[in-house]
Amino acid sequence: MKRRHGHIWVLVLASLVLFQPIASAKSLTQPSIASPDAITTLPAYYSFTKTVTIRNTSSVAALDVNAHVVLLAPQTAYSTVTLLSSSISPSSTHYDQFGNLIGVYSWPEIKPGQTDTIVLKYVANSSEVSYKLPRSYPPYNKKSAIYQMYTNPKLEYSEGVNTDAPPLVALDQQITTPSENPYQKADAIFEWIVHNINYNYTLQASGSALVTLSTHLGICSDFADLYVALLRTDHVPARLIGGYVTNNGGGQGGFHQWVEFYLPSVGWVVADPTWGKFGYFASLEDNWHVPLYDGIRQDISVHWYYSTAELSAAQLAQMNKQILIGYHYAFHTDQAPPAKPTAKRPILAVKQTPKTHSAHPLPALESLWVALRHWVRELVDDVERWFGIIPPLTPRHSDLPQPQES
Repeated sequence: MKRRHGHIWVLVLASLVLFQPIASAKSLTQPSIASPDAITTLPAYYSFTKTVTIRNTSSVAALDVNAHVVLLAPQTAYSTVTLLSSSISPSSTHYDQFGNLIGVYSWPEIKPGQTDTIVLKYVANSSEVSYKLPRSYPPYNKKSAIYQMYTNPKLEYSEGVNTDAPPLVALDQQITTPSENPYQKADAIFEWIVHNINYNYTLQASGSALVTLSTHLGICSDFADLYVALLRTDHVPARLIGGYVTNNGGGQGGFHQWVEFYLPSVGWVVADPTWGKFGYFASLEDNWHVPLYDGIRQDISVHWYYSTAELSAAQLAQMNKQILIGYHYAFHTDQAPPAKPTAKRPILAVKQTPKTHSAHPLPALESLWVALRHWVRELVDDVERWFGIIPPLTPRHSDLPQPQES
């Protein structure tokens, strides 16, 4: 008996060293960090699936494959998203710097020609929103984590949010005055973008706030980048929201990006500069916006290794092209108020381009370590399943939002 207990403790310690805890078996909803001053009306209810496929098109096995998938974004005042189930359990979960819940899906090996699929099922609601805002605001707490993070000039600068770049500083000084409160500054910047930046209907992104400012042309991600960069330049905390709009006024859904800015004593307030000609400052005029992730980040990234013993130099040079990643969202409206007549609004695209991934050759000794690590992982998983520690993730219908009369 002592020897058996000793083996179990070894397995437990190994699991603590090698792996993080996996997600709970219950359905998952992120805690809300929304403003309590938000007023929501006319909710619509949706169900959707997110399907991720990973295919090895090379002639050799991909080893130690890890896919980092965004499971949930932080909750907002106007939308709640609940993850009901995952077709396979993530090996671990963690939060990124923006508060997104990330699931890490791992395979010891994906053989040549093999395709693995992850199917995530969700329910969501989305509402029109406005805010009961004060006429005056206290100063920002400049030591707070929100202020320091979301006014940091380095945050997402290389991805196109060019906070404090000289052209943005000069423009901000023309648009706003030091005597204005944060709400007035956010409003003035919003109005400047709405009246001076045009939508590029070729769907060609400018790629940065500076280029958008120079060309006066961009798509929704460019509108959002420029708005956030100008807000942060004026020391108003702001963050990017990436998501899906279930309708654009013309019956078409697609991927979209918008913004939230932070007001002292109020919290996060939504604005959609791309649709600014229809309102959308400190409000959403629809129940179509469903947030999927915060910040500029990859919706999915995949990393893996190859054994150098199996590959020639020419093959190694092509390895970054040998794993194909695809993902697809399918949205269904479960219940919604009658549609109001509205003009068609621009969206990013009906389909989204797969994100980047990378592969690295794995030396022989590290190949052995990977094999040993996965052997231990499988052994620990077998023990946990035997004790009932990791039951499968299944839907709980009690967690579904109930339809409401409107």
